[in-house]
Amino acid sequence: MTNRCSLVAVALVLLCAGCPYGVRGNLPGHLTTVTILQMRSQTSEYGLEQQLTSLVVEAMVSDGRLAVVSSGADAVLEAVITGFSRTPYSYTSSEVVEEYKLQISVRIDFEDRVQEVALLESETVAEWVIYDPDTETFVDAKARLLADAAEEIVRRTLSGW
Repeated sequence: MTNRCSLVAVALVLLCAGCPYGVRGNLPGHLTTVTILQMRSQTSEYGLEQQLTSLVVEAMVSDGRLAVVSSGADAVLEAVITGFSRTPYSYTSSEVVEEYKLQISVRIDFEDRVQEVALLESETVAEWVIYDPDTETFVDAKARLLADAAEEIVRRTLSGW
């Protein structure tokens, strides 16, 4: 019985050795660093590009799969904010706006500089949040929207292709 247990243990070790687990997802193994370029904005909302760039850098660092560097990176992430809007979402019975919907659209490009290939090309990330101006300020709702967008940009960049 002891030999049988030993054989099962050896078989399990060999099986696990052939299927290593990692947190890199489907990110190519040769990519270890990324440069996140300052985002551009095609909207009139002041400061979105700086805020979103900072949040994407923070989310990428927090994720830990790629080290964020300022130059000489294996990959480059570039993004353009193509849309930002605040529209009424719901009304009271007296037709006063009760909630607003904030939306953002961001076009992202992610390039493998080692193999000189686009991993994501003109990929659109669109996020939205609903907020009640009686309980949340526009600034706070915008911060929540940008945080959601940053997380989605990082998710798509690292495993969305």
